[in-house]
Amino acid sequence: MKICLKCNKEKPLTDFYGRGSDKVHSYCKPCFNRYSYERWVDKKKQAIDYKGGCCQHCGYSKYYGALQFHHLDPSQKDMDWSKLRKYKWETMQEELDKCILLCANCHAEEHHRLWCKG
Repeated sequence: MKICLKCNKEKPLTDFYGRGSDKVHSYCKPCFNRYSYERWVDKKKQAIDYKGGCCQHCGYSKYYGALQFHHLDPSQKDMDWSKLRKYKWETMQEELDKCILLCANCHAEEHHRLWCKG
């Protein structure tokens, strides 16, 4: 048994990520998953703010989940958001500097425009 440092509930070791009694995470799985999700959202909001806070084509800014990062030159793309969000802020900035911020609709239209053009 172990006490989760987040929810302060005593739970069996199987409710924690890790192996053995001395190598398990401090937070239980639900608390750790919530913490990870919140950290991901905070990083995305920070990246959105860094890129101006709204779609650079139409100005949309209602919901962070509808905003995406579009690489201006695909050959310069080192990684996508799913991997980038795991890195330190300086590494994120380097990749974000290669992007513009677009809403999902404008991003889809931009890719269609590029596909039809090529």
